[in-house]
Amino acid sequence: MRQTFLLDENILYHAIRRVDKHNIPDSTAAELIDAIGEICHVIFVHPTLIDRYQTALKKLRQHPPRSEEAKDFLKQLLYNNLKRTLEYSELPDLPPGVQVPRKDEHIVRAALISRPTIVAEDSDLLEAINNQPELGLQAMDARMALEFAKSEQP
Repeated sequence: MRQTFLLDENILYHAIRRVDKHNIPDSTAAELIDAIGEICHVIFVHPTLIDRYQTALKKLRQHPPRSEEAKDFLKQLLYNNLKRTLEYSELPDLPPGVQVPRKDEHIVRAALISRPTIVAEDSDLLEAINNQPELGLQAMDARMALEFAKSEQP
């Protein structure tokens, strides 16, 4: 079954650098991006996320990429509409009483549009999403998302 993923900007950074959230060498995020591309899953993109992605990618100027495959996939993402779903709808409000980390509110609000699987490494964000069923969202770290993507092959 084809799945849609919303990637936190740090997942892209980790994929290209081949590091985890502590900057320790780790290929999980790069493998996730490769799997999404190979298995024909798609990435959900909203203009508010593009701004965040650009900020994360600018950080790469200070550090050379370690994963050419992830870098190539990101180029495909920009130019191949089969790899992404662009959504231009206005961001919906959070449901009443829902609390998410302020810095990640844009991710959750964007996800409310079409309910993709959110992939992030921020444990506060993951807990906030997964512990509030009224959101109707699912969030995973890169390792869980990689296993999920592989198990959901069309």
